[in-house]
Amino acid sequence: MKIKNILALASLTLPMTLAAQSINFETQDYAKLGVYDTWEASPFRTGVLKGNYAVVDNHLNQEEAVLGKAPNPSKKILAVQRSRFGSNTFGVRIDLKQTFELTPQTKYVHVMVNRPYSGRVMVVGLGKRRDRAGQSPETEQFWAMSTSSIPANRWQDVVVAFKGNGGIDIYSLVIVPDMESPHAYTDDKICYIDNIEINDNPSPNYTYDFYPLNFGKDQLYTRNDRRVTEVGLTSPAEGVQSATTSNSPNYVYQNLTSKVFMARQGETITPKIGYEGSWMHGYVFLDRNNDGKFQAVVNSDFSRPADSELMSYSYYGTEDAGKNSAGANISGNGRNVLPPPAFQIPTDLPNGIYRLRYKVDWNSIESGGRMTSDNSILGNGGGIVDVLLNVHGDKCNVNDANRNGEVLAADGKKLVSYQAPFGKPFTIRMNPEKGFEYAGIIVKHGYNLAGDSVMNDNVQWRAVRFDRKLFNEAHEFTIPAELMDGDVEIEGLFIEEGTYVPQSEPTRYTTTTIQNGEFADTTSWYTMQIGQDGYVLANNGSASYIALNNTEVNQSNPAHLWCFTGNEKDGYHIYNKEAGALKVLAAPTQMLGTTGSASHPTLQLANALPAGYTATWRFANSSDLGSNSVAYAYMYEDGYPANKVNNRDNKLAFWNGGQDAGSTLRILFAYKDIPTGIQNVTISGNGDATYDLSGRKVNTTHKGVYIQDGEKKYIKK
Repeated sequence: MKIKNILALASLTLPMTLAAQSINFETQDYAKLGVYDTWEASPFRTGVLKGNYAVVDNHLNQEEAVLGKAPNPSKKILAVQRSRFGSNTFGVRIDLKQTFELTPQTKYVHVMVNRPYSGRVMVVGLGKRRDRAGQSPETEQFWAMSTSSIPANRWQDVVVAFKGNGGIDIYSLVIVPDMESPHAYTDDKICYIDNIEINDNPSPNYTYDFYPLNFGKDQLYTRNDRRVTEVGLTSPAEGVQSATTSNSPNYVYQNLTSKVFMARQGETITPKIGYEGSWMHGYVFLDRNNDGKFQAVVNSDFSRPADSELMSYSYYGTEDAGKNSAGANISGNGRNVLPPPAFQIPTDLPNGIYRLRYKVDWNSIESGGRMTSDNSILGNGGGIVDVLLNVHGDKCNVNDANRNGEVLAADGKKLVSYQAPFGKPFTIRMNPEKGFEYAGIIVKHGYNLAGDSVMNDNVQWRAVRFDRKLFNEAHEFTIPAELMDGDVEIEGLFIEEGTYVPQSEPTRYTTTTIQNGEFADTTSWYTMQIGQDGYVLANNGSASYIALNNTEVNQSNPAHLWCFTGNEKDGYHIYNKEAGALKVLAAPTQMLGTTGSASHPTLQLANALPAGYTATWRFANSSDLGSNSVAYAYMYEDGYPANKVNNRDNKLAFWNGGQDAGSTLRILFAYKDIPTGIQNVTISGNGDATYDLSGRKVNTTHKGVYIQDGEKKYIKK
């Protein structure tokens, strides 16, 4: 299935003031080729080395499965050997047949690059000022770098922004395909370049990602006075809904698609953006056709057309005057408006799950963020947050998908396009055929139930199993309200009569037991680390918090080892090996500080928890660190799903406003204790006649299990 053909739409969204200039190497559409190095003492500047480059046949014209086409089907490409003997700004020089002016208005160089390793790309402009007759046309007039690393071994449309003071003509472009330091290189790799274009389009012509950004997803804020703190909306039918961003780590882009807002067709909703800062504008995008990108179309007078996926904006126009999405004219100090206006969910928008993007930026409808050199989203402290939006009606469409029996509504009606209230608990009853019984049900809920559960990186539906033991004597079970969130399909697990065996309570981790204040002698021990940096959770000892200041796990250190009791149904208790079985990890349920930053989980006496504390924990899968393994999880307090542990100022605390990489634990198995095979061992000091387990008399000088006075005893020393 071809699923990621994302094409640039800036030609539809931005006024084009520059006639595009392009070089594709199919013909000699350039004046001359060579190499260049900004390092003045470079052997390529002094003439000691010449450099290797050539226009060659394109052998890299294969189709990319995620695009559904070849990103570069051209016949000719430019090859350049990246020399170890040049500086990090060594590249191929392309003299232009037609010069262009470096103006105060930001322009963009697009260049396709294919290189054998990932990294950043640089473009250098060589030219001269018109008012300086004696200036060399080889004077370096601008240097522009890509804002994020490009992938290895595939074509990428790299976009860099540049501008000048005007009156400067550019004669040559230097493409630096690898601006990393070459000092550690052992050979000279070949990089390939093609399709150079200069225009007003800040977006790449294609990307391998859905909902692309114009900077790296791991880009951190570079200033501490501005950041997006919250996004939300108010729906007349669903009320106030919000999601809080994380500041640990403090990413410019935050994927909060685990949060699903609710709205109904045709209703007018009011978006909200919380922001620390001023003189910025707010934008809201909705992927109405679920194609993995936002079509941010505006009219030439800066008003919003009805079919645009840019649903709301507080300002767009010139630097002096423009409009908001409600059509109001804005100028002067009125431009200092962040809250985007209310907007209507289209009345013809089908029920479904959609990507909703909030953006704080300055005067830019580019969904990936403004990247002009004079006022970029990174420099101005803006931010982007993605959530999901469930657009729904008043009813859920419920169906029964079964053999050997049927699932009925509680009133006995068949579940064939049955209309149940949206967001309300729904009771069903089991009706097995003769000779069959049931083991439980699987509830599939959401949208597009017959298709993939994930479409364009957006989760469409989920499936949950409920065991028979949850049903009452009338064989009835009430599906929770949160699962009645779209289309619902119920599969009855009908089995041959007399074969049902109740499920044992599942456990996420291998659990242990505690008897007489001691861990079982077959206890499985785990290490726990949190966040992208992997800070180690360890025994807090007498401290009032667990410090997160170490990223190196030591499996032989009992302070780093944790074990679990409990199960998925009842929750888990967590113990530390060094602290012993009398202490359990516990935390206050009241969130103190900013979104729980001052509430700290610590090891407490299990039989004397402080008032307002809980020691029962639950876990939820997390993919925020790039893995779907069960080892990666959010951890939260039982009954308080918003209270997820997080790294707050290098202390284990909470962030009850959301969840992300900073809330993700990596819980890995360390080892399992080996049982001694001896039960009911008596604790003793020293004895007179002591024998080892083979019956030999010994003089004990170390601890272990021995026989003393006819009894098995543990010698402490």
